[in-house]
Amino acid sequence: MPSPQKHRSCCKDIRPQNSARYFKNPAPVLGYNRVRKLLGALNGGNVLEIGGGCLRNALYLQGLDLKVSVLEVQGMRERFPLEYRRFEDSGGRLLDALPRHGLFDLAIATFVIETICEPSLRIRIISRVRHLLKPAACLILSVRGPSDLVTAQNKGRPCSDGYITPSFTFSRSYTRSQLQHFLSQCHFSTVEFLHKKTTKEPELLHALAWRRES
Repeated sequence: MPSPQKHRSCCKDIRPQNSARYFKNPAPVLGYNRVRKLLGALNGGNVLEIGGGCLRNALYLQGLDLKVSVLEVQGMRERFPLEYRRFEDSGGRLLDALPRHGLFDLAIATFVIETICEPSLRIRIISRVRHLLKPAACLILSVRGPSDLVTAQNKGRPCSDGYITPSFTFSRSYTRSQLQHFLSQCHFSTVEFLHKKTTKEPELLHALAWRRES
């Protein structure tokens, strides 16, 4: 892994709006039975999504009668105009910054933190998300594992603790222990991985990070 200090200046070249692709279906983590039960118990609650992209998750969650707020970078609305219009017409709230106050029943971030070049910014964002959650609420998180980053490693150039891809996006991977450490830095008390304990480096990692012990 490249040295974060040596390559940090390259972060200015990143075009975060290029990270999102169009997907017809919601992220795989939302199909886990554990997650389905959590969503079913929310009863019209408030959900915060970080990095909605093409809004595949947000629109799915709206279909479950949940109130959804999405934080996304500038330029994403222009990439997916129909989806963003549909989201807002259905009562969705689009944020350009995290709110200072508020309590959410659930937060979700799928394949987002590994596209943020600056490590300290990742921690600040997810720590703030934790602060905005109700005490017994959790963050649903998906990240890329090492075996899913082969293309970025082969075709990208080192930057921060990952790589800049040819499309000027940032990418890095997480092992199970690295993701556990990251979430502890963000002050989550409990991390529940949706994999067998013996699975240390799956292609995609899915986890539930709880604000406090349940």
